[in-house]
Amino acid sequence: MQLNPLDIHNHLLPGVDDGFATAEESLEAIRGLLAAGVEELVFTPHINPEVYPGNDEGRMRQAYGEFRPLLPDGLKTSLAAEYMICTDFERDIAGRAGELLCYEDKSILVEMSYLFRSPNLDKVLFELQMAGFKPILAHPERYLYMADCLEDFDRLHENGCRFQLNYISYTGVYGRDSVKIIRYLARRGYCDFVATDLHSIHQLERIISSDIAFLLKNLSFSIFCTKKSASRPWAWRDGRGDA
Repeated sequence: MQLNPLDIHNHLLPGVDDGFATAEESLEAIRGLLAAGVEELVFTPHINPEVYPGNDEGRMRQAYGEFRPLLPDGLKTSLAAEYMICTDFERDIAGRAGELLCYEDKSILVEMSYLFRSPNLDKVLFELQMAGFKPILAHPERYLYMADCLEDFDRLHENGCRFQLNYISYTGVYGRDSVKIIRYLARRGYCDFVATDLHSIHQLERIISSDIAFLLKNLSFSIFCTKKSASRPWAWRDGRGDA
């Protein structure tokens, strides 16, 4: 199957989180993505001080700078991050705004625990927007506890939050509650982005081998190349990404 030309969420930056451990493994996956139609990658390593205490923006910029010379010629890349909404994340967002890794238009990718909703979610989203950022909640279909409070997605949407879903979720791999969330978001028109969230070659093989286009259609999500990804609105916010 063909993937969107732009992948805004993955863990291909090697050796920094639970994604690809080595440059060789990452490059193998990147070659597979190129063969599947991807033309541009935004690397989004985890920034979560409770799990990866050494992962700060400076280290991610350094890792990206070291990896870029190894990338295939002609591949457009940039650097953002996937921020865990952990305790006190909202503290001094405005003061840290110049350091946060986000997309060119100041969209920023955030996530929650798979086990419980971040109690400060609303506060974080508010503070990010007050600082000029546009939050995107990563893989909402994986927060299975949200299946019992689907209306919360309406409020998040109304408050300016957008949603990025994972390709592989459309296979039903995360269970009935995950599909229930996908269906709800699709009916509401909240499926803003689809991305790989790629962590391994195995995931890539499963994505490519699955008839996800068929599954998207049957989940009432008719836009395969999502409305935001048909063009190229992204790059590293401070301009140091590839042009």
